Amino acid sequence: MPKAIKSQGVVIYYSTVGSPESYAAIGNVTGWSGPGGSAAIIDATNLDSVAKEKLIGLPDEGQFTINLNYDPDNAAHIALRAARKAGTLVAFKITLTDATATNIVFSGYVTGFQLKGQVNEKVTADLTIEIDGAVSEV
Repeated sequence: MPKAIKSQGVVIYYSTVGSPESYAAIGNVTGWSGPGGSAAIIDATNLDSVAKEKLIGLPDEGQFTINLNYDPDNAAHIALRAARKAGTLVAFKITLTDATATNIVFSGYVTGFQLKGQVNEKVTADLTIEIDGAVSEV
């Protein structure tokens, strides 16, 4: 039997960065993507090289996106829109549905909060978070 975990039941939390952090769930999440990133490649080739020589640079954890059904009265939606406007660093935690409830934690800046709508549909929003620093799995 293949081993997999369900997306249904994953909870994404946010917190203002501080001590101690106090996380609150982000409501109405319909999807998410990330964290993900890459590292720079540093060319270390010299005149004695017989082929390209490379070093790995610092990792860039990239972006995290959240899709949600927008609720203008939801405290998390209000706080994350305000964080985007103010440029505030926000802590995030993703709790997965595996047996040990793995948590993925990181901080980032909300760089986008785009509302979307169309005929005969609900209003949705896409959040873009630029990850700052390392991502940890605890």
